[in-house]
Amino acid sequence: MKQSEAIASLLNSRSSQSPKRYEAAAERVAEDAKSGLPLQRYMLAVLQGTEGLPAVARIDEATRKEYLESSRDRIHAFAQKRGNPLALYLMSMENNDLELLKRAADGGNVQALNARGTILIEQAMSSNPADTNTVQSLLKDGFECFRLAAERKDANGLFNLGMCYMQGLGCRPDGMLAFESFRTAAELGHPEAINNIGGCYRDGLVVRQSPEMSVRWFAKSAELGNAYGQLNYALALQRGDGVPKDEAKSIELLKAACAQGCAEAMGAYGMCYYNGTGVEKDAELAAAWFRKAADLGFAPSMENLSTCYEKGEGVERSESRSMLWKMRARAARGDRAAAEWLETDAVPKDD
Repeated sequence: MKQSEAIASLLNSRSSQSPKRYEAAAERVAEDAKSGLPLQRYMLAVLQGTEGLPAVARIDEATRKEYLESSRDRIHAFAQKRGNPLALYLMSMENNDLELLKRAADGGNVQALNARGTILIEQAMSSNPADTNTVQSLLKDGFECFRLAAERKDANGLFNLGMCYMQGLGCRPDGMLAFESFRTAAELGHPEAINNIGGCYRDGLVVRQSPEMSVRWFAKSAELGNAYGQLNYALALQRGDGVPKDEAKSIELLKAACAQGCAEAMGAYGMCYYNGTGVEKDAELAAAWFRKAADLGFAPSMENLSTCYEKGEGVERSESRSMLWKMRARAARGDRAAAEWLETDAVPKDD
């Protein structure tokens, strides 16, 4: 892998590429850093602590400080004197500096565009809904960041743009434009976009519903290591949707998705133990997986856990804990009254 490709791949999110490509990028950047290249040293130093960073790219604190001391001045010079967008983006990561991030985005760095777009969308979603002008302004600015990244044929930018079109964030909802954005991102190998295309065929969104087509896309996403692709392919195999039933392979895929921290997969895996689908029926393991998914905020598993406590299946029967998880599920689904109740002294303890 070339230096420039490795740098871009490591700076992009793990979900935007296959684990093998991400690992290869990390290995190349780590090798270049060891050889003394300042950009790669600075990158590794600021990326420490990033979720999902491959082990080969992790360094101890002493090495991190050494890399920073030996590279920071050169990177800062590139950023401040030459206005280099990549250097500005890396500096923004080191200092959590939104102004530097904006400068990097204005300079056309696609990672900065996607990062800033995500921040703007999140700010809009957390703003007071009554302040419509602020919300709409933030959404439009976030959409524009993604559009500019997509214009540069960046897979993450195309995927993010597709999500905006799908949900009407900063634009009018447009299923066809969403599908086209996902399709272009998929052609660039974006696993999440590939999974989303499978979802379009499964649900008949924009395209004609086709279980056979959907499972092809889910399988491709799963092969690239995407957790949601693994989940959706597993469910298709479990049900025989567009593909012959294969419960054993379905379980393997669910376990792989669970290992990546996918709450939905954990919930589905719990249901396998609850119903005895592909595994021996085991109420205790079912409840344990429901709990893992519930702790990650997955409402359906909160409801299933509530049922387990209500019936004493896999856990000791407890009406109070059943009620607690039922209310947590309602709050997770947007029930304000449930959320307010969870803040009161009436909430039972959950050891």
